[in-house]
Amino acid sequence: MNILLVEDHPFQRDVIAGQLMQLISGDDSLFFAESGSAALEKILHGKPDLVFCDLELPDMDGIKLLSNAAERGFMGCIVITSAASQKVMDTVKSMCEHMSLNVLGVLPKPASIPLLKYYLTLAMEHDTDYPQDLLPLTDDEVLEAWKANLFETWFQPIVRFDTGEWVACEALQRMKHPIRGTLTPISFLSQLSNLNLESELTFSVINAVIANQTHLDGHPVGINVSVNNLIELNFVDEVIELGHQYPNLNQLIYFELHEPENFSQIAQLQEAASRLLLNGFRIAIDDFGSGYSTLQQVEFLPLDSLKIGLNLVLPMLSSRTAFALVEASNLVANRIGVASVAEGIECIEVWHSLRDMGCDYGQGFFIARPMPADQLKHWQTLWNSLLESRTLCPPIALNTIEI
Repeated sequence: MNILLVEDHPFQRDVIAGQLMQLISGDDSLFFAESGSAALEKILHGKPDLVFCDLELPDMDGIKLLSNAAERGFMGCIVITSAASQKVMDTVKSMCEHMSLNVLGVLPKPASIPLLKYYLTLAMEHDTDYPQDLLPLTDDEVLEAWKANLFETWFQPIVRFDTGEWVACEALQRMKHPIRGTLTPISFLSQLSNLNLESELTFSVINAVIANQTHLDGHPVGINVSVNNLIELNFVDEVIELGHQYPNLNQLIYFELHEPENFSQIAQLQEAASRLLLNGFRIAIDDFGSGYSTLQQVEFLPLDSLKIGLNLVLPMLSSRTAFALVEASNLVANRIGVASVAEGIECIEVWHSLRDMGCDYGQGFFIARPMPADQLKHWQTLWNSLLESRTLCPPIALNTIEI
């Protein structure tokens, strides 16, 4: 993997470079640019797989650099690095996403090794799944893949912080592309939405949960659903009808609701949520704490749990703002009597911090990556051995062992 570090400050450059050198292999290359113009030249001709981009640069600031890279069709991964305010960094990240740049996230200064490691892992997966010499998938390509049954439902386990017990999963969609390999939703979800296939996708996931009960062993599965999907005509009716065919369906699945883009839909949303609740289905809020209408959702919807998004959990050890928002989200969940679920747990230090905070459940690469259903039993064996090990298991598990 080719990594470009764009940083004009010698000390900051040396610090991040030193941390990266601890994480990369001999097959990886790390090179540098001290100005915006030099960085753009290396982006255009060197085609790096991953760019760590500072925002404050001589002759061309990082914001203009990223804009120019987008105009030239750069398809590598980007991590924004800066000592600028969180507001500036969040705004630039949003700008990049609107320009179709592949932004993995933000790296506050000083950088942390766990977060750097996570971004390197994401970039390596990007290299496999999204070759830079291939154009993004078109709506027609996604439609053909849908017709060819190239989509699979994978599962990522969720565990309790106090015991480590496996309690649930989140269902995550994958596409088995004949050339590009296994693709994640960033490659096809917007296209499926354009094709009005969201509802069909949701029911295919529900059917996958039903079909994989031998592997899931009765653990409930969270299914992502948008507001538009939830309030779509006949969606709730079809869920309820499916529940009549499978009387325990409301114990096998629950819905993770994305934040509505327009809260004027609250009445329809309340209607759909109430009908699901009346029929025993549970609803969680996904990415709690990251959206403008989050607190309104808590006030007006019948929730079972709040999921604290990885955009807050990942930087929580290096960002006081992110840590405070995670802490506040967990407190809200506790005060209103619903479960708190933190996703994006990538290292044991974050696990410890969330556990000490009193968070109820956790999800992330530290626990398990998303996997096909038939791999869950093998993962459970490995996870249980981790919990039983005095040297490897989290302290909460050690505390239950009599010495």
